[in-house]
Amino acid sequence: MASATGPDADSERRNVSDAAGIVVLGSCAAWALITAAMHDGRPEGVLLAVLAVAAGYASGRISGALVPVAAPCVGALAGLGLALAEPHLAPGPQ
Repeated sequence: MASATGPDADSERRNVSDAAGIVVLGSCAAWALITAAMHDGRPEGVLLAVLAVAAGYASGRISGALVPVAAPCVGALAGLGLALAEPHLAPGPQ
């Protein structure tokens, strides 16, 4: 039984914040293009900054989704590395 603040509510909140972020980044990119067109400027720097923010946000979301899986895998690999690096670590007769 899911509660009122279960996965559906969290998913809905993330979708709303993602949509708001897209609107803000799109507005920034449009503003850079409009002001550059009005003043015969070059908007490449601002557009690259908007692209960098979007890429950082996307990589953060992807990394955040992978952390619950990646952390135990890293721990298991560290344990395996320690076991292979020190063969006399296990208790028992030599």
